[in-house]
Amino acid sequence: MRKLFAIIAVLLAIGPRTAAKVTLPSLMGSGMVLQRNSQVNIWGSTDRSATVRIETSWDGRRYSARPDGEGRWSVKVSTPDAGGPYSISISDGDKLRLDDILIGEVWICSGQSNMEMPVGGWDHQRVNDAYATIMDAKSTPLLRMFTVARNNADEPQEDCSGQWKKSTPSDVRGFSATAYHFGKTLSAFMPDVPIGLISTVWGGTPIEAWLSIGALEATPGINLELSKSLYWDVVHTGQLFNGMIYPLRNYVARGFIWYQGEANLVNSSDYAALTVSMVNEWRALWGNPSMPYYLVQIAPFRYDDPDGIELPLLVEQQYRIPSLLPGSAVAATTDIGHRDCIHPPFKKEVGERLAWLALARDYGFEGLSVAPVYKSMKVEGGSIRLSFDGVSTIGNCLRIHGQHKKLEIKGFEIAGEDRVFHPASAEIDWKTNDVLVSCPEVPAPVAVRYAFHNWPEGANLLTDDGQPVPMFRTDDWR
Repeated sequence: MRKLFAIIAVLLAIGPRTAAKVTLPSLMGSGMVLQRNSQVNIWGSTDRSATVRIETSWDGRRYSARPDGEGRWSVKVSTPDAGGPYSISISDGDKLRLDDILIGEVWICSGQSNMEMPVGGWDHQRVNDAYATIMDAKSTPLLRMFTVARNNADEPQEDCSGQWKKSTPSDVRGFSATAYHFGKTLSAFMPDVPIGLISTVWGGTPIEAWLSIGALEATPGINLELSKSLYWDVVHTGQLFNGMIYPLRNYVARGFIWYQGEANLVNSSDYAALTVSMVNEWRALWGNPSMPYYLVQIAPFRYDDPDGIELPLLVEQQYRIPSLLPGSAVAATTDIGHRDCIHPPFKKEVGERLAWLALARDYGFEGLSVAPVYKSMKVEGGSIRLSFDGVSTIGNCLRIHGQHKKLEIKGFEIAGEDRVFHPASAEIDWKTNDVLVSCPEVPAPVAVRYAFHNWPEGANLLTDDGQPVPMFRTDDWR
């Protein structure tokens, strides 16, 4: 009997050690990119009685942590400037080693199908230059990609499914085209800085699905009943926040890029307010109230009526966001939509324009322009003079697509007090970079619209750097 008790005691002693093996979330893996010059989180779970010890190869520092009552532990680790590959050793008695770790810049890439669309495209829906991009994957050896598996959970999740991938042809083919070209452009400007991209996307989803229900209900001034119906109906429970945002919150990142909006045409007037709520909630989760947030203007598409204005009404809300949300900006797409495909093939241009925003605003690169936006109007007899922010008479002038002065400017409409819009002529004042708009049928104009249709056929006003003027209106008529 005494021998039996001794055996039981030994089994009880070794049992917890077997269970104590460190478990890490999927984001914590070999091949990952950690945010440089930061205090990043390393976290996981183990037996409640264990002590976890961590050692980082880049500086030889050692850290320790004790798990909480549920076995969860976390430590903050100092990261240096860009570099690698490095390793991290983790032990609670059983040793675990993460290898091939790079330290650089990390971005969260989210939205619906236009962010989801992979470099290799979908059946009958292609991405321009996909083959060349895939074959050129070796040009971004310091770029790593993580795709979060779809998960609409009822409760906030501590982990997600996914794996860090390298920039190989097969893995680039299946990764978000917009996100990849964003990262590739960052790499082109910062060739010695590793780039980590975390793609968390679900096609067809409204913005409401990416907020917690609490944040949604706290958003003032919106049609809450309509927002809740979108929240619950689109993807069963709609709680993508729980399954695809919340699990990422401990992974320190530089900022967010976002391509979504088509699913919110039905409540476009609420889009700016919903975006502010979403970004503020995400920033609070990451513990960084100034994280950059760059969104893509949804691209022109005919929808049920090419001449309808459902799309530009949402775009109008998107361009309100920077005035409401510090640290945000919009990448314009007026020139790269597709009349008959809601997933336009021009993902390289979208990714590059997002990257230009980050490079200019967060990384200190000069000479990178952004799309001009309408600033003000002035009636001058039978014409209206339009002025724009983001253009100058030196270095980034307005021009017509294809040439500087010779082609006809298209896409403008003008109206008088009767609020009836007529196609208008437009010319650039080359001394001021203003645009003068007029129409013989409207001798006393009061309002102008540009490209203000779902599919604005022929709208062709750009800057010297190829940045399109976004669709806009000077009126606020319903």
